[in-house]
Amino acid sequence: MRHQVTASLMACALALSMAVPTLAADTAVPTEGDPAAAEEQAVAQSVLYYGQVTAILTDETGAVTQLALSSDRYGEYIMNVSAETLWVDAGRQSVADSRDLSVGEGLYIYHSPVSTRSLPPQSAAYVVIRNVPEDSSAPHFHTVEEVIAREDGSVQILVDGGGLYISADGETGLSHYQSDDASQLSDLQVGDRVLAWYDIVLTSYPGQTYARYLMFLPEEGWEAPTSDPAEHSDSQLPEEVVQLPLTLDGEASALTGRYENGVAMVPVAAVAQTLGFDVTYTRNEDGSALVTVESDSFQVQLNIGQRQIIGVTKIPGAVGMTAPTDYGAAPYIVEPGTTWAPAQLFEMLGKTVTLDETGLAIQ
Repeated sequence: MRHQVTASLMACALALSMAVPTLAADTAVPTEGDPAAAEEQAVAQSVLYYGQVTAILTDETGAVTQLALSSDRYGEYIMNVSAETLWVDAGRQSVADSRDLSVGEGLYIYHSPVSTRSLPPQSAAYVVIRNVPEDSSAPHFHTVEEVIAREDGSVQILVDGGGLYISADGETGLSHYQSDDASQLSDLQVGDRVLAWYDIVLTSYPGQTYARYLMFLPEEGWEAPTSDPAEHSDSQLPEEVVQLPLTLDGEASALTGRYENGVAMVPVAAVAQTLGFDVTYTRNEDGSALVTVESDSFQVQLNIGQRQIIGVTKIPGAVGMTAPTDYGAAPYIVEPGTTWAPAQLFEMLGKTVTLDETGLAIQ
């Protein structure tokens, strides 16, 4: 299903420093009959983007949550930033501070190969790279697939689905992203994530190169420590919870939404029924709760307490499901039984969600 985020949503959300959650994502489908294309997409773990920052969204603590970028080569893009996103200063080969980021700065970003079909597309940022020297390329983001130790203490690291060997030795600089612990090549293990600084790659297969520097990165799922919101009491951002007037299908509603920690939330059942959708509540065998919102052709599944939301087609004979999507908050239930969830879930059902100074509109 094709989703769109209106220009007013982005402009007004940026003006209010309100983070717009990620839309339903679509994974790329390998070209039928092309094994090479299928293999390339199967091993793709990240995509590199370069562009200039055009807008920055932050949460109530001042942490960056979303970046809008523009590039002559890659076009416009929105990168969703989380506590798992790594920030690296390429010139200093160290952790970068995101707090002094400014509009107009050029960034290299390794992001998820999964992106939305919105304009501009959105994707999850894995590594944001700042301060790349003019005479050097950006460091390369890899997951280690094999480590070959040599007798002289050097190693060969296999990455990119077997497509590249990276050699490293005693002359290779080493560091850890999240600590000052001493680093050794012998610490490298299969599954480790690294940033590698290298230039020339031999055109053999597999390709071969030499790393002049390696940075050991935290494992996937690691999150940076969060700051205390009290430290940012002078922020001009909205309070933790702000009531949002609701407009549904062009009509002012007696219902209200909430802006909580950077996410626009709505009472699911009441809003869905006003918009003409069916809502079902199911108690699972393990005691967890599932809420579904559906049209004649599509169903959205909300697991209470879980941030990942899934959309599934109901068209007979069709096979289709969106990738699990994190809209920035987990659905929850307020007694005696009102389910609250991110308003963006209605994008999956073909609606447009717009947030501006007058409130939240779904139509």
